[in-house]
Amino acid sequence: MIFILWFIFSIVLGMLAKANGRSFIIWFILGVLVDPILGFILYKIVAKNN
Repeated sequence: MIFILWFIFSIVLGMLAKANGRSFIIWFILGVLVDPILGFILYKIVAKNN
């Protein structure tokens, strides 16, 4: 169950990145390998700086 939620949140992170002109696959892989919540925080930091 946890793995399924991890995967779903990683997909959501990738879709959020793609909607804002970033690479889906890079952010998806980051979410899967690191953590979707940490990936979201990193995304917000990167998006804020650009």
